[in-house]
Amino acid sequence: MSSATAGRVLAALEATGKPPGEERLRALLGQHPDPAEAKRSRLPGYLAAEHDPTADMTASERACLAVLRDRPRGVRAEEVAIAAHISKRHAQRCLGRLAENKFARKEAASIPWGYRSLDVDLWYLDLTEECVAALAHLPRLSRSEDGECPKRVPPEFWWVFWSGTEAAELKLPEHADYVASVVLDSPDRAAREWALKSLPVSALSKCRQMRGYDTGRLAAYIDAAIDRRSGRA
Repeated sequence: MSSATAGRVLAALEATGKPPGEERLRALLGQHPDPAEAKRSRLPGYLAAEHDPTADMTASERACLAVLRDRPRGVRAEEVAIAAHISKRHAQRCLGRLAENKFARKEAASIPWGYRSLDVDLWYLDLTEECVAALAHLPRLSRSEDGECPKRVPPEFWWVFWSGTEAAELKLPEHADYVASVVLDSPDRAAREWALKSLPVSALSKCRQMRGYDTGRLAAYIDAAIDRRSGRA
Protein backbone atom coordinates (compact mmCIF):
# COMPACT_ATOMS: atom_id res chain seq x y z
CA MET A 1 0.00 0.00 0.00
CA SER A 2 1.06 3.62 -0.37
CA SER A 3 2.77 5.47 2.48
CA ALA A 4 -0.29 7.74 2.77
CA THR A 5 -2.61 4.77 3.23
CA ALA A 6 -0.21 3.19 5.70
CA GLY A 7 -0.21 6.42 7.68
CA ARG A 8 -4.00 6.47 7.80
CA VAL A 9 -4.14 2.84 8.95
CA LEU A 10 -1.63 3.60 11.69
CA ALA A 11 -3.61 6.67 12.75
CA ALA A 12 -6.79 4.58 12.99
CA LEU A 13 -5.01 2.04 15.18
CA GLU A 14 -3.58 4.67 17.48
CA ALA A 15 -6.94 6.45 17.71
CA THR A 16 -8.44 3.46 19.52
CA GLY A 17 -6.38 4.36 22.59
CA LYS A 18 -5.51 0.69 23.07
CA PRO A 19 -2.02 -0.86 23.29
CA PRO A 20 -0.76 -2.97 20.36
CA GLY A 21 -2.38 -6.36 20.23
CA GLU A 22 -5.80 -7.98 20.27
CA GLU A 23 -7.53 -5.26 22.31
CA ARG A 24 -6.53 -2.61 19.77
CA LEU A 25 -7.71 -4.72 16.86
CA ARG A 26 -11.03 -5.41 18.58
CA ALA A 27 -11.52 -1.69 19.24
CA LEU A 28 -10.91 -0.85 15.59
CA LEU A 29 -13.15 -3.60 14.21
CA GLY A 30 -15.96 -3.06 16.73
CA GLN A 31 -17.32 0.06 15.10
CA HIS A 32 -20.44 1.75 16.43
CA PRO A 33 -23.42 0.83 14.19
CA ASP A 34 -24.14 4.53 13.51
CA PRO A 35 -21.58 5.74 10.91
CA ALA A 36 -21.37 9.27 12.28
CA GLU A 37 -20.78 8.05 15.82
CA ALA A 38 -18.25 5.51 14.60
CA LYS A 39 -16.25 8.24 12.92
CA ARG A 40 -16.34 10.42 16.02
CA SER A 41 -15.44 7.69 18.49
CA ARG A 42 -12.96 5.55 16.54
CA LEU A 43 -11.41 7.44 13.67
CA PRO A 44 -9.39 10.64 13.59
CA GLY A 45 -11.19 13.48 11.84
CA TYR A 46 -9.09 13.56 8.70
CA LEU A 47 -9.52 9.81 8.22
CA ALA A 48 -13.30 9.92 8.02
CA ALA A 49 -14.15 10.60 4.39
CA GLU A 50 -16.79 13.21 3.60
CA HIS A 51 -18.42 10.74 1.22
CA ASP A 52 -19.53 7.21 2.00
CA PRO A 53 -17.28 4.78 0.07
CA THR A 54 -19.95 2.10 0.43
CA ALA A 55 -22.74 4.24 -1.09
CA ASP A 56 -22.63 2.44 -4.44
CA MET A 57 -22.41 -1.03 -2.91
CA THR A 58 -25.36 -3.37 -2.61
CA ALA A 59 -26.51 -4.45 0.84
CA SER A 60 -24.96 -7.87 0.19
CA GLU A 61 -21.61 -6.34 -0.76
CA ARG A 62 -21.58 -4.27 2.43
CA ALA A 63 -22.44 -7.37 4.44
CA CYS A 64 -19.60 -9.31 2.81
CA LEU A 65 -17.16 -6.48 3.49
CA ALA A 66 -18.31 -6.44 7.13
CA VAL A 67 -17.52 -10.15 7.36
CA LEU A 68 -14.00 -9.51 6.08
CA ARG A 69 -13.64 -6.70 8.64
CA ASP A 70 -14.50 -9.15 11.42
CA ARG A 71 -12.20 -11.92 10.11
CA PRO A 72 -8.74 -10.34 9.79
CA ARG A 73 -7.10 -13.78 9.58
CA GLY A 74 -8.91 -14.45 6.33
CA VAL A 75 -12.13 -16.30 5.55
CA ARG A 76 -13.40 -18.67 2.88
CA ALA A 77 -16.16 -17.61 0.51
CA GLU A 78 -18.57 -20.19 1.90
CA GLU A 79 -18.06 -18.80 5.41
CA VAL A 80 -18.67 -15.29 4.12
CA ALA A 81 -21.93 -16.51 2.66
CA ILE A 82 -23.07 -18.03 5.96
CA ALA A 83 -22.16 -14.94 8.01
CA ALA A 84 -23.74 -12.57 5.47
CA HIS A 85 -26.90 -14.75 5.15
CA ILE A 86 -26.63 -15.08 1.37
CA SER A 87 -25.90 -17.96 -1.00
CA LYS A 88 -22.33 -19.02 -1.70
CA ARG A 89 -22.66 -18.10 -5.39
CA HIS A 90 -23.96 -14.64 -4.53
CA ALA A 91 -21.14 -14.18 -1.99
CA GLN A 92 -18.58 -15.09 -4.64
CA ARG A 93 -20.05 -12.49 -7.00
CA CYS A 94 -20.00 -9.85 -4.27
CA LEU A 95 -16.43 -10.66 -3.30
CA GLY A 96 -15.41 -10.46 -6.94
CA ARG A 97 -16.89 -6.97 -7.26
CA LEU A 98 -15.24 -5.90 -4.01
CA ALA A 99 -11.90 -7.13 -5.34
CA GLU A 100 -12.39 -5.27 -8.62
CA ASN A 101 -12.91 -2.06 -6.64
CA LYS A 102 -9.91 -2.66 -4.34
CA PHE A 103 -11.89 -3.37 -1.18
CA ALA A 104 -11.01 -7.06 -0.94
CA ARG A 105 -8.30 -9.45 -2.06
CA LYS A 106 -7.99 -13.23 -2.35
CA GLU A 107 -4.95 -15.33 -1.48
CA ALA A 108 -4.22 -19.04 -1.68
CA ALA A 109 -3.45 -20.56 1.72
CA SER A 110 -2.99 -23.88 3.49
CA ILE A 111 -4.96 -24.19 6.74
CA PRO A 112 -5.28 -26.93 9.38
CA TRP A 113 -8.36 -29.02 8.63
CA GLY A 114 -9.04 -32.09 10.71
CA TYR A 115 -5.84 -34.08 10.84
CA ARG A 116 -4.43 -32.70 7.61
CA SER A 117 -3.94 -29.43 5.77
CA LEU A 118 -6.46 -28.01 3.34
CA ASP A 119 -5.54 -25.79 0.40
CA VAL A 120 -8.10 -22.98 0.19
CA ASP A 121 -8.64 -19.46 -1.09
CA LEU A 122 -8.99 -16.95 1.73
CA TRP A 123 -10.50 -13.49 1.42
CA TYR A 124 -9.16 -10.44 3.25
CA LEU A 125 -9.75 -6.71 3.41
CA ASP A 126 -7.60 -4.89 0.86
CA LEU A 127 -6.52 -1.98 3.06
CA THR A 128 -6.56 0.73 0.43
CA GLU A 129 -7.42 4.28 1.43
CA GLU A 130 -11.03 3.85 0.29
CA CYS A 131 -11.34 0.56 2.17
CA VAL A 132 -10.08 2.04 5.43
CA ALA A 133 -12.50 4.95 5.09
CA ALA A 134 -15.35 2.50 4.43
CA LEU A 135 -14.92 0.70 7.77
CA ALA A 136 -16.94 3.33 9.63
CA HIS A 137 -19.90 2.84 7.28
CA LEU A 138 -20.21 -0.94 7.48
CA PRO A 139 -23.13 -2.59 9.29
CA ARG A 140 -22.68 -4.47 12.53
CA LEU A 141 -23.13 -8.16 11.81
CA SER A 142 -25.87 -10.08 13.55
CA ARG A 143 -24.72 -12.11 16.54
CA SER A 144 -27.86 -14.24 16.60
CA GLU A 145 -25.71 -17.36 16.22
CA ASP A 146 -24.30 -16.83 19.73
CA GLY A 147 -25.36 -19.60 22.06
CA GLU A 148 -26.23 -22.06 19.28
CA CYS A 149 -23.94 -24.89 20.31
CA PRO A 150 -22.63 -26.89 17.33
CA LYS A 151 -22.56 -30.67 17.27
CA ARG A 152 -18.77 -30.95 17.16
CA VAL A 153 -15.53 -29.00 17.21
CA PRO A 154 -14.90 -27.40 13.78
CA PRO A 155 -12.20 -29.34 11.87
CA GLU A 156 -9.93 -26.30 11.64
CA PHE A 157 -9.48 -26.45 15.43
CA TRP A 158 -8.87 -30.17 15.83
CA TRP A 159 -5.12 -29.64 15.93
CA VAL A 160 -5.28 -28.02 19.40
CA PHE A 161 -6.35 -31.41 20.87
CA TRP A 162 -2.84 -32.79 20.69
CA SER A 163 -3.33 -35.22 23.60
CA GLY A 164 -6.19 -37.10 25.19
CA THR A 165 -9.41 -37.72 23.30
CA GLU A 166 -9.25 -36.93 19.60
CA ALA A 167 -11.43 -33.99 18.58
CA ALA A 168 -13.23 -36.09 15.96
CA GLU A 169 -14.65 -38.24 18.78
CA LEU A 170 -15.94 -35.37 20.90
CA LYS A 171 -19.66 -34.56 20.89
CA LEU A 172 -21.26 -31.25 21.82
CA PRO A 173 -22.72 -30.18 24.13
CA GLU A 174 -22.03 -33.48 25.92
CA HIS A 175 -18.27 -32.82 26.13
CA ALA A 176 -18.47 -29.02 26.26
CA ASP A 177 -16.68 -28.71 29.62
CA TYR A 178 -13.64 -30.60 28.34
CA VAL A 179 -13.65 -28.77 25.00
CA ALA A 180 -13.76 -25.41 26.79
CA SER A 181 -10.80 -26.29 29.02
CA VAL A 182 -8.69 -27.26 26.00
CA VAL A 183 -9.67 -24.62 23.46
CA LEU A 184 -9.68 -21.60 25.75
CA ASP A 185 -6.09 -22.32 26.77
CA SER A 186 -4.92 -22.99 23.22
CA PRO A 187 -2.61 -20.67 21.25
CA ASP A 188 -5.20 -20.33 18.46
CA ARG A 189 -7.11 -17.06 18.96
CA ALA A 190 -9.72 -17.98 16.38
CA ALA A 191 -10.42 -21.21 18.25
CA ARG A 192 -10.77 -19.29 21.50
CA GLU A 193 -13.22 -16.83 19.94
CA TRP A 194 -15.25 -19.75 18.61
CA ALA A 195 -15.40 -21.30 22.09
CA LEU A 196 -16.42 -18.05 23.77
CA LYS A 197 -19.20 -17.54 21.22
CA SER A 198 -20.45 -21.07 20.70
CA LEU A 199 -19.93 -23.28 23.76
CA PRO A 200 -22.64 -23.27 26.46
CA VAL A 201 -22.32 -20.50 29.05
CA SER A 202 -22.40 -23.20 31.73
CA ALA A 203 -19.19 -24.69 30.29
CA LEU A 204 -17.52 -21.28 30.21
CA SER A 205 -18.56 -20.61 33.82
CA LYS A 206 -17.23 -23.95 35.01
CA CYS A 207 -13.96 -23.42 33.16
CA ARG A 208 -13.67 -19.92 34.68
CA GLN A 209 -13.49 -21.46 38.17
CA MET A 210 -10.57 -23.74 37.27
CA ARG A 211 -6.99 -22.93 38.14
CA GLY A 212 -5.30 -21.24 35.22
CA TYR A 213 -8.53 -19.64 34.00
CA ASP A 214 -9.31 -17.63 37.14
CA THR A 215 -6.94 -14.68 36.72
CA GLY A 216 -5.39 -12.49 34.05
CA ARG A 217 -6.46 -11.74 30.50
CA LEU A 218 -8.01 -15.15 29.84
CA ALA A 219 -10.32 -14.74 32.84
CA ALA A 220 -11.33 -11.30 31.56
CA TYR A 221 -12.17 -12.74 28.13
CA ILE A 222 -14.33 -15.45 29.69
CA ASP A 223 -16.10 -12.97 31.98
CA ALA A 224 -16.83 -10.63 29.06
CA ALA A 225 -18.28 -13.48 26.98
CA ILE A 226 -20.45 -14.70 29.87
CA ASP A 227 -21.75 -11.18 30.56
CA ARG A 228 -22.49 -10.50 26.89
CA ARG A 229 -24.27 -13.77 26.29
CA SER A 230 -26.17 -13.49 29.57
CA GLY A 231 -27.47 -10.06 28.60
CA ARG A 232 -25.41 -8.20 31.19
CA ALA A 233 -23.32 -6.26 28.63
